[in-house]
Amino acid sequence: MTSVHIVGMGLAGSLAAWEFLKRGVRVTAWDDSSGDTSSLVAAGMITPITGQRLKPTWRGPELLARARETYGEIEQQCDVVLRREYELRRVFRNADMQEWFRRRSESGEFDVFGVREITPGELDGVVYRFGGMEHGNVLTIDIPQLMAVVRSRVAWSDQPNPGSIIIHCTGFRALSDPLWSWLPLEPSKGEILDVVIPGLDLRHVLTNGTWILPVDGDRYRIGATHDWDDHDPHPTAAARAELLAAAQSMVQHDIAVVDHRSALRPSTKFKRPLVGCHPHHSSHFVLNGLGTKGALQGPYAAAQLVACVLDGVDPDAEINIQRWWK
Repeated sequence: MTSVHIVGMGLAGSLAAWEFLKRGVRVTAWDDSSGDTSSLVAAGMITPITGQRLKPTWRGPELLARARETYGEIEQQCDVVLRREYELRRVFRNADMQEWFRRRSESGEFDVFGVREITPGELDGVVYRFGGMEHGNVLTIDIPQLMAVVRSRVAWSDQPNPGSIIIHCTGFRALSDPLWSWLPLEPSKGEILDVVIPGLDLRHVLTNGTWILPVDGDRYRIGATHDWDDHDPHPTAAARAELLAAAQSMVQHDIAVVDHRSALRPSTKFKRPLVGCHPHHSSHFVLNGLGTKGALQGPYAAAQLVACVLDGVDPDAEINIQRWWK
């Protein structure tokens, strides 16, 4: 194979391009440079435990190791800094979360992540009425910077070279593409706030389902909403109010909003990426569905895609698009 042509150079396309470039493949690429892509809005957060039921993420240790390796390679070879490491403290919202924490702790599910319990009470000015938990292995990835350095290493063209393999990384727009409209994509709108919180001096990620992420000094990000019904990419007053109320329930400081952004994530109904070759068009492949865990799942999914294209290896059965073809 002499070249691949990637359509869509957000997080998925950029990670795919990086993996192909590592294998010595010529990469051409095109996208519409849309500013509403979720890759430019997302905080790029990686955390191994999520949700009301505190469930460890699918293949968390394996995916985390792969993510650290990939982002580390890009940092070293492109002379950039993409990763920031954090501790995370989670405020349990109700007694159900306490119970889920107890069950998973007793079963050993948290052992590999070094989870520590926060008993009910107050800690560093935050009230943990139902207790909470804290752990490391939380990172943020500077996705815009990642995209910029990878984009600089590919050739840009709105047409593929003759004989190129076409890699489709078009996010939620795949639903309007006849080639891929059958994929189980379920776009979810996410909104985040860039804020200033004077005097908070927060060094870790703080979350009660809505997270407060330290950026620099008094600057923080608050996110993120999940709306599967509203597919208008513009920010809403309702989401702003929801995020501020959730943050304000944790910290007793004034919060000044300096920016409010939103985008549609390419989520999937089964919370896994989508990788593989089109069943009837052997020169067309897809990498999509990274959703809310794109920074974590993306490097693994991109490696699976490249092995499928170059080595003829079937992708992991849980993300192989063949399972969805009817």
